[in-house]
Amino acid sequence: MLKNKNVQKFFLKSLIILIIIIIISIISSFLIFKSYSHILVKSNNKIINQIIKKHPELEEEIIESLLTGDDTNNDLITQYGIGDNYIYELKEFKIFLIVSNCSIILLSIIMAIVLFITYIKKENTELSKISTSINRVLNNDYSINIKEYEEGYISSLSNDVYKVITELKEQRDLSMKDKKYLEETLSDISHQLRTPLTSMYVINDLLESDMDSEKKHNFLSKNKEQLERIEWLVTSLLKLSRLESGSVTLLKENVNVNNLIEKAIDPIRVNLELKEININNLVPKDLVIKVDFNWTKEAIVNIIKNAYEHTSNNGSITITSKTNPLYTEICIADTGCGIASCNLPYIFDRFYKVDSNSNSIGIGLNMTKRIIKEQLGDITVESKVGVGTTFIIKFYKNII
Repeated sequence: MLKNKNVQKFFLKSLIILIIIIIISIISSFLIFKSYSHILVKSNNKIINQIIKKHPELEEEIIESLLTGDDTNNDLITQYGIGDNYIYELKEFKIFLIVSNCSIILLSIIMAIVLFITYIKKENTELSKISTSINRVLNNDYSINIKEYEEGYISSLSNDVYKVITELKEQRDLSMKDKKYLEETLSDISHQLRTPLTSMYVINDLLESDMDSEKKHNFLSKNKEQLERIEWLVTSLLKLSRLESGSVTLLKENVNVNNLIEKAIDPIRVNLELKEININNLVPKDLVIKVDFNWTKEAIVNIIKNAYEHTSNNGSITITSKTNPLYTEICIADTGCGIASCNLPYIFDRFYKVDSNSNSIGIGLNMTKRIIKEQLGDITVESKVGVGTTFIIKFYKNII
């Protein structure tokens, strides 16, 4: 414990204060004794002068009495009206001062020892509390509160321990969150894969039976659709996992919005033509935003794909845009079946599907929202059943 710098400082301060008290006590006693001696000499001189003035013949006897302290001659002094209280033995007073000094020094030493022991016990108590807190953390109990102590070794140690415990708690919470997320993801993947895999098993059983070539071709086509669905699911989940884990760094570059929309339409342009859905890109050709081109295209593809799936033949999808000093807005509106108000709060949730019979996986819009949020943007949706749905994307400017 004495290796503790804080304890060493306290011990040194206590020792210095004790030495100062002893020195002051000795000096004070010396000055008091000297002052008293001076007063006594003056008093004795006055007594001698008064007595000798009246009885010159007693000069030698009186002086001898004062110097030797012979009590037999005190009656001679008393009869002249001078009491015994004016005459003290210097030796007795000196002894009194010595005893007083020793008492003060002894009391100071005892007080210093008591204070030092109390301080050591306090230090040990606080260290014991910190040790107990560390042991609780080792047993996965983070419900502790390490108070702040006064400045010094214990305070520094306490603050360091508190920082370590806080960091460990954050890592524990993050680990538990990741574990829970992994469990949910695996459960979701298992659930999503079960349907196409079951369908493929059934189709394979049918393919093993005797049937004409046309039916076999039909079943093979369905198997291909299920394989494509599985591929889309795995690819999308991998992309989403990269986003959520923070392993993806989105680039900030100047992107022409009109070109971005055209590139997002290309992957499903044939599908739109087959359903005779008219898509109108009304975005100004000179409009520019600062985003990651590839990931933002992925987000817009998912919205257009969602609009395509919920818009009937001969419908339309219209994409417009506007800008102001605060943000640039992109609106994607369709003339599809619309979304009921009870479903609107959940459409960006993973694997949520408005229509349970739909072939949609329910992951595209969730990915879209994450991509936009990663770029400090925002996405909202407005819809009316039987009229259509509008997705509104806002990319804010000059946000650091």
